[in-house]
Amino acid sequence: MKKNQSKVLAIALAIAGLVCAGPAALAATAVNLGTADNFAVLAGSGITNTGATTVVGDIGTYPTLSETGFGSISLTGTNHAGDTITQGAKTDLTAAYVDAAGQTATSTISADLGGQTLTPGIYNSGSSVGLTGTVTLDGGGDPNAVFIIQAGSTLTTASASHVNLINSAQACNVFWQVGSSATLGTTSDFKGNVLAFGSITDNGGSTVAGRLLARNAAVTLNNTNVAKSVCAGASPATLNVIKHVINNNSGAAAAAAFTINVAGTTNISPSSFAGSETGVAVSLDAGSYSVTETGPAGYSESDSSGCSGTITAGQIKTCTITNDDIPTTSSGGGGGGTYVPPVPPLIDVVKVPNPLNLPDGPGMVTYIYTLRNIGTVPVSNITMIDDSCSPLTRVSGDTNGDSKLDVNETWIYDCSVALAITHTNTVTATGQANGLTATDTASATVVVGAQIEPPLIHVTKIPSPLALFNQGGLITYDEKITNPGTVALSNVTLADDKCSPVMFISGDMNGDSKLDANETWTYLCQARIDSTTTNTAVATGEANGMVARDSATATVVVAAAPRLPNTGIKPGKKGVSWYAVILAGISILSITLLISDRKRKREI
Repeated sequence: MKKNQSKVLAIALAIAGLVCAGPAALAATAVNLGTADNFAVLAGSGITNTGATTVVGDIGTYPTLSETGFGSISLTGTNHAGDTITQGAKTDLTAAYVDAAGQTATSTISADLGGQTLTPGIYNSGSSVGLTGTVTLDGGGDPNAVFIIQAGSTLTTASASHVNLINSAQACNVFWQVGSSATLGTTSDFKGNVLAFGSITDNGGSTVAGRLLARNAAVTLNNTNVAKSVCAGASPATLNVIKHVINNNSGAAAAAAFTINVAGTTNISPSSFAGSETGVAVSLDAGSYSVTETGPAGYSESDSSGCSGTITAGQIKTCTITNDDIPTTSSGGGGGGTYVPPVPPLIDVVKVPNPLNLPDGPGMVTYIYTLRNIGTVPVSNITMIDDSCSPLTRVSGDTNGDSKLDVNETWIYDCSVALAITHTNTVTATGQANGLTATDTASATVVVGAQIEPPLIHVTKIPSPLALFNQGGLITYDEKITNPGTVALSNVTLADDKCSPVMFISGDMNGDSKLDANETWTYLCQARIDSTTTNTAVATGEANGMVARDSATATVVVAAAPRLPNTGIKPGKKGVSWYAVILAGISILSITLLISDRKRKREI
């Protein structure tokens, strides 16, 4: 009986212990920086430097492109300024910031961190976080241990402060999420990734093993040493390169006849290889990369979006290079031949205001314009006209100085204007190639006098193929919608004026039916055409009681069929038919021969 009582008591104590212990603390999850992982310094409104600063990793700022004091920066990496890589990284930074801020705290910070030892977890302060002296982060022997420090307001370190990592803790797994601005005191020894909503400032001489990533404001460097942290043993990225060859016009080349080259980042294996229809897996370090090819003449080339850009550790991407044989002109048949249709140009423009609103009333707004060539031919005679802002200044992009918007090239423009009332304006971009003109527009609204974030939406449309022969054929339109703004969009619609149905394929990653800032929604539509066709896709989305709208226009050229000789008789009009003309000719010839024969007999 006593034994049974003891067992009951033990069970009761165990249950009581579980109840008293409460729910288990949630472990911190490493924050996915996306393409921002490649940056050591990333800003929203410019980067300023004083003195001999060293940066190991990429650097960039967007949407404000101001960069001051760069002549004295020693940079091991790429200055992306405000290019599309920077823009993508800023989008990924926003997602990372939201992730870091949204993880549930395991402990609260009630005092300065100096003199404390922290184990892996999520530490939260509703206000500011300070560091005087040394804080120790103890990984407990786990190289994957994650530390997230959430500061509701500012992060401030005192002069000569120190972040000490022990027992396998790594700077790559330390995230400082800062609700406003971060300031490093002089000669701070700092470790981890700063994800600040506002500005980041080094007062001078600090060393940072990690990243300085500012969402909406500037980064100020001052004799600073910044090196992006890379986790030891991080898995490499993988790029699957597929070579697809189409031989439908007497071509005979196989995929292996083309040589593929991968460049840009480090530890690329293999970096050069023969093309394969089934694909070749390339291992490479995280960073920027590009894929090029050499091979037989007589083939047009088109590359998928995965053939250039940035890739993160452990990420898997696919690059598909398609080569289609070009028809050769026939010299037989009395000078006739096959007409090869011209390939039309295709351009895309995005417009983002900074700031999106002026809650305190009238003020200055700077518009950032990103112009891309998303087609297959270089585009000349580029014009950019905004209906209420001028002049538009090209900041960067024409890397080879040929005044042509080359394939996969990106040109950045900006323009500033004073706004007194809420205003919507539109930019129109045009360019020419092969005697054809491409046009794209982008609109944006800035709210004046209210704390309202207006929505932005962007749509691209790429036909495949871009040109057909006179029999026409089936066209597949690849249409994508993105959100270059800061608020999620509801009630997203996409309509095409000459193609239906427009089918949603993928993109709503969290299934909330809202187009978030880090999402790309992909649609497909197919149409059969038998003449040159220009059509337009229109995307709309709503947020904060406002509607955002964008359109994309594309032309597919269909080669005209050979014309019959001009008879002077218009089709559909009354007159002598070709059949009647031929019969009349035969009759006249027969009568002529008959008269000639009779005349010859009389002479005999």
